[in-house]
Amino acid sequence: MKRTPLSLALLALCSLFRSSTASISFSDNATLVSCPTDLSTPSSVRSFSGGSLLVSPTSQEGDLCILSRVNRNDTSKKVYIPIARSYDGNDWHRVEGRYVSFVVTQCGASANNGVGFSAGDYLCEITVPQLNPGNVGYFITKWDAGSASNRKKAARFLERATWGPRWSEITSLENSIATSGQKALALWVKNQQSITPTSHRAFFRERLNPRAVESYLYGIPGPKACEKNARFRRFAFTYKDKELSRGFSGGWAGSSGLPFTPMELTTLPINGVNYYSVKFGGEIRTVLSNPLTYKDSNNLNVSLSDGNYTICHAVEFVGDKFGDSIYTDPRFQVLVGDLCTSSYTDAGGVKDGKGDGSTTARVGSTLVRVYDKNACDAKCADTTKVKVIQGGNPEVMIPDAFDKTALSWIDLSALDTNSEIISINTERTHDSSWLLQKDLSSCTDQNGYGFPNPARLAYTDYYSFGHGKYNLDKPIFAKLPGNNKWALHDFRTQFKGNTLENPLEDGGGAAMKAAARSGNNEDGNPNTDLVVRCSNAQRNVFNEDQCRISYHPDACQSVPLRGAVADPAVVVEPLWKYLPSFAGPDNGGVVVCGSENEVAPIPTEDDHFDVTNRKVHSGSTDYMGQKITVWFEVVLAAQDQLCQRLAFGLSKIFATSTMSNSDSINSETNIGVYDNFVASCFSTYRDVMKKVSFNQEMSEQLTFATNKAVATDWHRSRKLAWPDENYARENLQLHSIGLLKLNDDGTPVLDHFGKRVANYEQKHIFSAAKIWTSFGPSVRRGNYEDLDWSGTSYLDPLVLKDVSERDWFPKISTDGGYIGDKYPLCADLPERHFLRKGATFRLLGGSSIPLSHNDGLSWDGNPEVQRMSLHPGSQLYNKLCNPTNASLPSSTLLSGSGLAQYNSSFTAPVCLGSSNICDSGDLLLGRASEVNAPNTIDGCSDGQDKNATYNESVSRIIISSINGDELRGGNVAKIQATVISRSRKDRVDFYFASDASSPIWRFITSVAPLETIPPREMEVTLPHTRFPDITYTLPKCLTASGCKQAVRRPTSDPNGLPTTRGDAYMKPDSKCSNGRYDDVDDIVFEVLPSPRPKDTCSFKTLVTLDTNLECQGRECAVSTVRVVEVMSGVFYEYLHLPCIHLPFYNDAAKIFAGPGYQLTMCADKRLPSARSTCCGSYSWRDPGIFDWADVLLEYRGERLTFAGNKARCADWRRAECDPVRIGPFTLWSGHCTYRQSCIEVRNSDVVLTNSAWHWTTASCRIQVKVNSEGLIAILHNPQNTRTIYGSSAYPQVQGHVNENTTVSYFHVQWDTSNVAVGKLEYPHVTDNGCDGGTLSGEFCICNTTVHAHAVYDSIPTRDAILSDLFIGAFDPTVMFETNEYVALIETATDDGVSVYKKSGFGDYSEHTIFRIKDKYSK
Repeated sequence: MKRTPLSLALLALCSLFRSSTASISFSDNATLVSCPTDLSTPSSVRSFSGGSLLVSPTSQEGDLCILSRVNRNDTSKKVYIPIARSYDGNDWHRVEGRYVSFVVTQCGASANNGVGFSAGDYLCEITVPQLNPGNVGYFITKWDAGSASNRKKAARFLERATWGPRWSEITSLENSIATSGQKALALWVKNQQSITPTSHRAFFRERLNPRAVESYLYGIPGPKACEKNARFRRFAFTYKDKELSRGFSGGWAGSSGLPFTPMELTTLPINGVNYYSVKFGGEIRTVLSNPLTYKDSNNLNVSLSDGNYTICHAVEFVGDKFGDSIYTDPRFQVLVGDLCTSSYTDAGGVKDGKGDGSTTARVGSTLVRVYDKNACDAKCADTTKVKVIQGGNPEVMIPDAFDKTALSWIDLSALDTNSEIISINTERTHDSSWLLQKDLSSCTDQNGYGFPNPARLAYTDYYSFGHGKYNLDKPIFAKLPGNNKWALHDFRTQFKGNTLENPLEDGGGAAMKAAARSGNNEDGNPNTDLVVRCSNAQRNVFNEDQCRISYHPDACQSVPLRGAVADPAVVVEPLWKYLPSFAGPDNGGVVVCGSENEVAPIPTEDDHFDVTNRKVHSGSTDYMGQKITVWFEVVLAAQDQLCQRLAFGLSKIFATSTMSNSDSINSETNIGVYDNFVASCFSTYRDVMKKVSFNQEMSEQLTFATNKAVATDWHRSRKLAWPDENYARENLQLHSIGLLKLNDDGTPVLDHFGKRVANYEQKHIFSAAKIWTSFGPSVRRGNYEDLDWSGTSYLDPLVLKDVSERDWFPKISTDGGYIGDKYPLCADLPERHFLRKGATFRLLGGSSIPLSHNDGLSWDGNPEVQRMSLHPGSQLYNKLCNPTNASLPSSTLLSGSGLAQYNSSFTAPVCLGSSNICDSGDLLLGRASEVNAPNTIDGCSDGQDKNATYNESVSRIIISSINGDELRGGNVAKIQATVISRSRKDRVDFYFASDASSPIWRFITSVAPLETIPPREMEVTLPHTRFPDITYTLPKCLTASGCKQAVRRPTSDPNGLPTTRGDAYMKPDSKCSNGRYDDVDDIVFEVLPSPRPKDTCSFKTLVTLDTNLECQGRECAVSTVRVVEVMSGVFYEYLHLPCIHLPFYNDAAKIFAGPGYQLTMCADKRLPSARSTCCGSYSWRDPGIFDWADVLLEYRGERLTFAGNKARCADWRRAECDPVRIGPFTLWSGHCTYRQSCIEVRNSDVVLTNSAWHWTTASCRIQVKVNSEGLIAILHNPQNTRTIYGSSAYPQVQGHVNENTTVSYFHVQWDTSNVAVGKLEYPHVTDNGCDGGTLSGEFCICNTTVHAHAVYDSIPTRDAILSDLFIGAFDPTVMFETNEYVALIETATDDGVSVYKKSGFGDYSEHTIFRIKDKYSK
């Protein structure tokens, strides 16, 4: 890789004035020399055995004096190597190069007299190294440029700071220099920095109006012939027609190939006069009054006879003249006496030469070649067969005598040619291209027929063999203003503006729907096949701040709802994969994002540039040549010349190329790579590296595209593969610090042996490579040029794909510390840190799938998944909702009493009208004697045993609003159920249905009621909890007249078979229990229409809390949150402040995964690392399962700290424990299903993130495993207190931290301060006998302890803090409870130190927090 430095000579902005006014005593042995006066001959100084030269600096502007060392090369020729210089009256200084480390300069007024100089003389002393044998010596050479005029200064400066100045720019800067002197150059730079960088991608897209034959996946063709910006062309054939006629590069029929399409000529007599019809694909292109002719070998005109002809060449303008000039190069060529024909061998082996797209032309599943493109190329290169048509590309003509009723045509001849229809791009197409400037009043042709929609016509069948979608559409003719001018409608692929600042409101969904292919998918849904991809850019680190919520009904998302993006030539994708159900104004909305400089084309620019497509890969377009064209046009004309120079320099530093990746044929994606440097021209170098590192083509070029942590494949398939180190090495060597440490003046740093010091070692590359794990490409989308067959994007930035493939372990840095130093510990985050200042929430819209948490995909859209729903009165709700104060939706629903009446239509109690409550009263009393039994809306029956001894039954159901308002869709409601329970083994289940007329029952929870002897009526609650009510969110209601919803409450007795919990996880098998003693009752009630999210809240994409908030309701019971539901169907995910996890900590707790205690590992009690685990501690719990644990969560997937788990257990009058297993299960009491499906009590030794971990009260020890090279792996050694349920074996330790299976070794910074000479600094089997550790084969196993102690006993300096302390802290004034920290000293100065002590501890304890500004003033 070549590293080219920036070459902008901006040193003129910071003149090197004489650096010293101090007196210097110069060496008596120094030799006084001077620059020669003879400019043509170098002045020989002399050979030195070591010593100094004294020389005066140059005296005036324009002078340059260079001291060179002259060596002899292998051919005895002299080689001049500059080692020092003085210019423009400045001091002498060293010149970068091989001798820079051995040259020393100092300048100042002489303090002494010497040979040839006196005290007070201003001199520079240059110490030079000894000459080697064979060296010639040292020479001083002088150049005198003379005094430069202001014009020369301006020209010289602009020559180096631009890509070539205009005369006007030189004279303008000349005048500024005359007025402001050198400051004018600084002002010019400042002005350049104020200019918005000229995007190369935007330049390309503004001129991107390609032929619609390549629209597939990119966008829809258009517009219609009657719509604004419709194009019309006056030439009959395009270069795309040429490709369809003679073939193009490609391989397989139906994948890359087409049959040949001939031009057809027919003599057409009309009223006794012969005209000549020219067709293509069976459709008329023009009707000429004279035949097409060519010149024979005798230069005589020969007319083409009727028949078929292959088009070998076509240029897109009419005729062959421009003004009075005749083009001499051939404009339109056809084969005469020969024809390119299609042929193939079908599955039966019969050669029939039809070329008709028969779907039988397959060998197995492979489509065979449909044509011989090479043979056609050979024919088109045969000058005896190829004929140049006189007059060039035929003009589109329709004679007056022609019967136009057979044509689709439109009369535009009366339109104004200045404002309504204009000729465009005349310098290129010579009056051949016209553009409609307005929508026409009618969209029917002159024969009364509607114009076809191009969005439907261009996608006949991309997947077919042969012709398929290239059965060309019926032409639409237009009569233009002027003397009998005719044209053809020339629709194009319509790219849209989708910038960062203004993303497409629908994300491109309307285009997807407009172009959806007719036909039946394998899923049986008609008219849903994808042919245009969604344009919505995937959220990434560059566009997220400017994404926005869209309520457009057609809003789409590029990330498929299910599965991955497929190759469209292999799999026909269904449209629904990209059109989420939560789109639209009544739903949660879709987050839409744009892409940098994804601007809309300018219609008047016509088709300067083209796009590639596998089926029509244009032979006349050089896609990389387009990139070069864009580069030259931009850099030579753009106003931001300095930015363009800097961008070019940056592009030479970074190893970006198309030669080593899959995307070497596209223009836009590769232009996008270069645009990263343009966009970053005045940014920090960090910003440049970030853009480059997140580039897909870079990930292929430097081979980190598929990097995974070494543990990933090892635990999945026992394949040992370390992350690729290529990019990590190049980043260090080429992109940033380089191989050697340098002083500020660029000289190498030397150690005490005089050796150069390396910036990094192999261990740093090894460590850095682990950073680049789990990065993957964004998904392929529409609206830009990319590989149409690819499911991944070569344009959009990389994203983190799979957290399980990341390397989670520590990584050393090159400065002797660790990556993450100075960041605070995540363990220091307080309980409910999501309510603290700095907490950030990312809008997900109607999707509940987080981007930074590992929640189940199956939870999305599942109404049975309990969410962390915010109370409308909470401060967090107000921050995230940002209420609009809009009125609630009006309704025609009348007020009701809230008391249910039996309704024969529903065969159940019904509350009609709006109310804040619905009470069944006494309509449900009993089971054996229940009135109107079974009181269910779908015929579900009660148990058949009417024995009064077994009297389990539902007595009453009440539905009420939790805030006292009327029941309204989307709000939270409470269910109160009164039952009679006979046994602790009874279950009370709760369901809801959004439509009582066609109920689909959704599970809420199951509750084990308290046992009473004798049985009596009781209200079912969650006993002993902080929140005992049974609540759920009322389903959405979208009708003004309200909606009828329902709640079902079955009571079941497990002794009354066949009632079961067949999945053994507490969720009932059936919504209609049919045990002998079961009682099932429903209640129907009406709710008011739901408030729409778009009307109620003004959601922001990212919300960062600017103050601490108070908790309310369930917020007060949780340690943290993951995804919160702000209002029904609208979600945010929580992102905590940046912090680090220490792999070592004291007082670790054992956690386990699996219903039967299958896996174990350690966890930091201070972190929300595991789910709740609570065991029974009250008398009515069955003693046989006292040590079986319940999972008691406030929302699905909740994690708690150890203290949070203890509080949760106390809320339920349980106790934290080390359980036998997770339970209870069949026939036993408990609440495992409360806001948690116990089926998720899962474990995976292969993928750590697939395990659901639970707290225990057992301890756990953290150890390290040290290999022979000093790398360590972390081991967890949990206390063996329980065996796997049903087994005598202890549970397995999770594989990543298991002594026998871990491969996750990493480097550490060992303490070398007390290591004996010749001994290793780390435990080693043979060197030091593991140094107190335990020998385990070739490894040492060592226990770990974290020692915390105060570093200072008084206030330290800022520099001391930066040097001594490596763990950061959260802001003590906002992150912790009031008075938890007290300010000792507060200062606002840049170098000051503020001190905060923790209450109850000394002033300078290990808990003391120091606030300073770092070296970046942050």
